[in-house]
Amino acid sequence: MVKTEKSQVAIITQEIGKQLATKEVAGALLQTTFKGFSELNMRKAIFEGMMRGFSFKDFLEKNVYAIPYGQTYSLVNSIDYTRKIAMRSGLAGKSEPIFEEDENGAPKSCKITVKRHADGTTGEYTAKVYFKEYSTGRNLWVTKPHTMIAKVAEMHALRSAFPEEMAQVYVEEEFEKETETLPTEEKVGEYSEKLKATKTLQELRSVYASLPQSAKAELRQLADELKKQYENLEI
Repeated sequence: MVKTEKSQVAIITQEIGKQLATKEVAGALLQTTFKGFSELNMRKAIFEGMMRGFSFKDFLEKNVYAIPYGQTYSLVNSIDYTRKIAMRSGLAGKSEPIFEEDENGAPKSCKITVKRHADGTTGEYTAKVYFKEYSTGRNLWVTKPHTMIAKVAEMHALRSAFPEEMAQVYVEEEFEKETETLPTEEKVGEYSEKLKATKTLQELRSVYASLPQSAKAELRQLADELKKQYENLEI
């Protein structure tokens, strides 16, 4: 780790300690902003968010927030904050969502196109997503199904248009179904052995990419540890 990274880690660690200086503050956050989290995972989530450039205030304002995944978590952005990132990066407009519906008017799929202006040209990026792959069949997925799937389609289109800015950016609507279908302990063990059986960094990336999103969250720490080992071997 280079000196600047060490300094950043020290600054962030100090800031987290300052913000969570009392048990009362930490307890209040665990009851509200980080409901369902252990204090350890809350601190990890805040640290990761700050390393990505977010502030403690961003968590309080829900620009970025963490959702629990079994024993770990995933960071997600609000769609409004994601749009702000896109606007700063050259977003030149987006289409109205185009829905494919069943005979009852319920959405089956949604397609959205966004435009990005860069280097004097404007490109179009279209994404199509399917309702059954994301709907939980509960809450807003029942009362506002078109709105929910349109957010997912827009997010997919934005990631295509802005891969550097949004490679790790997701919205909660993309994860809600995954949180209800967390892998069993047996499955986590099976996926863990697959990761440990890899021999190269490329193989590790391939196996990790093939895992269900919920399993990726559970095994992210193991994948990071293996990644560091392979990177050291290649130096």
